[in-house]
Amino acid sequence: MSTVRDRNVIDITYIEGDKFILEICDDLEWFYGFRVEHATILQDKINDYLDYISSGQAGEAQPGKRPVIRVFAKYSYSAYCLDFLERIKAFIKQNGDICDFEWTHSPEDGPFNDGFSDDYVFDAQKVYPRVKKNWAKDPAKEISLLAAGPNSNDYDDQYVMLRFMDKFVGMFVQDLGSAFTYIRYPMLPEGMTVDELQKITFENLSRDIVYRSFETNEKGIYLITCGGNFEAESICLLNVWRDVAKLLDDDIMVCVPTKDIVLYTKVNDKKLRKKILKMAEEMFEKNRRETPYLIFGKDVLIYTRADDTLKVTDKYSY
Repeated sequence: MSTVRDRNVIDITYIEGDKFILEICDDLEWFYGFRVEHATILQDKINDYLDYISSGQAGEAQPGKRPVIRVFAKYSYSAYCLDFLERIKAFIKQNGDICDFEWTHSPEDGPFNDGFSDDYVFDAQKVYPRVKKNWAKDPAKEISLLAAGPNSNDYDDQYVMLRFMDKFVGMFVQDLGSAFTYIRYPMLPEGMTVDELQKITFENLSRDIVYRSFETNEKGIYLITCGGNFEAESICLLNVWRDVAKLLDDDIMVCVPTKDIVLYTKVNDKKLRKKILKMAEEMFEKNRRETPYLIFGKDVLIYTRADDTLKVTDKYSY
């Protein structure tokens, strides 16, 4: 049986008196981290049904019957969801009134708590940094396409962010259990600054994420792994690179070609430098073609033991 995620298909149809019921089987939950995506999925499905009705196909299938789009939910409707559904109902009424719009539950599921609040609750123990490449033309002065602070227009829609090493954008996410949600300015506790948020997220990252190193097929070149969510964010933690430098007894060259791959080697070994740059470039280009959403950047970073810093360098490139 098809569900809300299946496009261009009517899930269930049946007759109720003078009504032709077109049912949407919605088996997704309404929780904060997924509610916008859920609404988008449901909106697309409703649009398919409206297209079916407005094209005359519903009338041909059941002449004289009033079409009714009915959302049949497996889980409770949240406050956000009910507002969304009411707006859909009003839109249909105000734009031709070509059908009725209803929502209900399966009597076999439940109990239901319709109207429950799914508002965001900030949890300082579950926030982490998220590092992205800054693609601005002048990254030292700009954050490309994204607002740099709460004084810009549409403040409520702006993500909390800052420049990081000039070459990157630092953003922040909260782990909601089943998803990560990016933090926007209105989601911050009253009085919390971005610098304070950054400090908390770095501490949480260091506390909760275990970074492990493995040697690649190229002897002397290593990669860092931590489960797939925060590999690139290892560049936020100096203690990771202190430990690596101590083990290799050298300063460290770091390449992050994709979000989930961090390569490193000894910076003072010419052969290893050449190999890691070639490897990073191949990974970057492969992901550019096959999985562009994993692309991180082509910057090369150097951890220097003498001054305990990890910085982007222009001396090397790939």
